[in-house]
Amino acid sequence: MEIDKLLLDASLARLHHLVPSQVELARLVSEVVHAVTEIFDLTGAGVLVVDADRALRSIAASDSSGALLERAQEEFGEGPCVESFIIDEIVLSEDLATDTRWPRVTPVLLDGGIRAVLGVPVRLGGGPIGTLNVASDAPRVWTDSERDAMVHFGAVLENLLLAGLIADRNDKLARQLQYALEYRVPIERAVGYLMATMRTDPISAFETLRRTARNERRRVSELAGEILARRRVL
Repeated sequence: MEIDKLLLDASLARLHHLVPSQVELARLVSEVVHAVTEIFDLTGAGVLVVDADRALRSIAASDSSGALLERAQEEFGEGPCVESFIIDEIVLSEDLATDTRWPRVTPVLLDGGIRAVLGVPVRLGGGPIGTLNVASDAPRVWTDSERDAMVHFGAVLENLLLAGLIADRNDKLARQLQYALEYRVPIERAVGYLMATMRTDPISAFETLRRTARNERRRVSELAGEILARRRVL
């Protein structure tokens, strides 16, 4: 699908003029998510960010399809959007029905009517803190213009989140973003340590960290800190 450039430019301009100091931060994120859904003519969209307890947590969804996209990947710790965060790159699937990369989450998404997914990293403080994600209810060849537009929306979201934090907001989402900035680096370093010791890839290392914390009923951030402390001792 080719993007209507006039509609895209108008949407981006409107979002650029939102003022985080005057509007609730969660509403600003919701504005971006709904704008993305409209521009792309999509089934759903959402945003995941780093979370001290679960590794990644949904902070916004356009509708029930967007909520499913986020919730399933949050639950299973895998999927194109999770992978996008881990490797800090755009990750997409044109048809989940023929995609074998995420065997646990894919059946849940397919049952919910989601066939194609695209995720782009959302960055703050020099690295990814989450992803902006979109879904289609039919197989979809993601065009270059769609990828570029998603990157633009991701940049708008980054600017709004940063401005919201600079404005010293004390609402729930602002606090969650502060946590994301605080815990992202230890989680990244713990993943790097697991990659080296286990001789595995970043996605498998991230899943090991997340699964171990869950099995032991511990916070991901706590386990990451323990792994780093152990490394320093060794």
